[in-house]
Amino acid sequence: MSKKKILFIYPSSYDSQNRLIKSRNSFIPSRTLPYLAALTPASYETRIIDELMDDLTFDEDVDLVALTGMLRHIPRAIDIAREFRKRGVPSLIGGVGAFSLRNMVEESGAFESLIIGEVDETWQEILHDFETGQLKRRYECAAPPQLSGLPPARFDLLNMKKYMRSFVNAKDPLILVETSRGCPHNCRFCLVTRYFGKKMRYRPIGEVVDEIKHHGVKHIMFTDDNIVINPERARELFQAIKPLGIQWFGQFESSMIKNPELLRLAAESGCRTAFVGIESIDKNNLISMDKHQSSKLDFKDVVNGFKEAGIDLFASLIFGMDHDTAEIIDRTIEQSIELNIDAIIPWVLTPAPGTACYDDFKKDNRLAHENYSLYDAWHFVIRPKRMSPAEFEKHYWQGLKRFYSLRSILLRAWRGRKLNVTWLLCSLYFRQQVKRGLHPFAGYS
Repeated sequence: MSKKKILFIYPSSYDSQNRLIKSRNSFIPSRTLPYLAALTPASYETRIIDELMDDLTFDEDVDLVALTGMLRHIPRAIDIAREFRKRGVPSLIGGVGAFSLRNMVEESGAFESLIIGEVDETWQEILHDFETGQLKRRYECAAPPQLSGLPPARFDLLNMKKYMRSFVNAKDPLILVETSRGCPHNCRFCLVTRYFGKKMRYRPIGEVVDEIKHHGVKHIMFTDDNIVINPERARELFQAIKPLGIQWFGQFESSMIKNPELLRLAAESGCRTAFVGIESIDKNNLISMDKHQSSKLDFKDVVNGFKEAGIDLFASLIFGMDHDTAEIIDRTIEQSIELNIDAIIPWVLTPAPGTACYDDFKKDNRLAHENYSLYDAWHFVIRPKRMSPAEFEKHYWQGLKRFYSLRSILLRAWRGRKLNVTWLLCSLYFRQQVKRGLHPFAGYS
């Protein structure tokens, strides 16, 4: 008996001219699809296509198609599912983007099934229903799944050479590893709590270590939305991974500067870079977005706290909040340069359906449009309160170009009397993206 064939697809997206975006390389792979492939029994033949880089033929010899993606991927995902439906192949979709746009997904009629929430404990049921020809229109997990017993993600199904490599060793791929889900905070612009819940769930640390060993690489990105949300657990994790000799990158909340001992331990365990959600230097912005955990912290103290621990800083910034002005954008960029921040990742405020932020902008008629292909956090989709859209866009791009100017990059890369080649290469890549009118984290080049 021949194996049933499942094709997992991470869709590309459309640009402002409704053209499909293609690229030779990308930034980081999706962890979701390699993990879902790992959950799939060996009785199935599985394949993954990252459409940004891989060609997709709708006459593929497959029995079932499974898609996931962020908001910007959903319009393309709908088109893909429609093409497969014409050929009699059923498609499923799940993930954060489909959760946010679930009404749009269901109204499209393109999918056999919509999966709401985490699929870990419903995947076997879905496959059983597929085999018996009884797929339901909607699947939803009864409760957030526990995280014990997760199999290692199947990154062997991807061409990892097409994704970001370690700047330290170009042969070393970046592997994504998950250690927790959930977020107790409830920021008005964020979907994480709505999707994963407020209650934190943790993967057994021994299983995290085993997965890292399984992949056999030294360059790890932890996908947790806040790897230090539970300091005691974080301390145990850092102590466990320290002997592995890995270099890793993770997301931290800015309040961790109050725990310098934990930050030092993170550095000792191999943390080289922290992605920190600073979001705004204006405390009124943080309060209005219910990001109270950061509103009492000083920008300079946050930057210095990570630097003193020996951890390089990616500062995540969001522009377009209600207290932002052109002057605040300019001042944020200047302070970022003065404080010698390694990299800034400035996002454009993008209200996602399902968040309080979206409800506010929708009610006030301040959404510029609802072309979700452009809801990627670097296109301008809102009408700011204290500046015109044109002014917003002008100062945003001026700021990016200023921060990633060649002079600014070289001053940051030359630390003391030693050139930091890693950050020089990284910043030059970001500079090239900005020169082409692309966001540093656009994911394509």
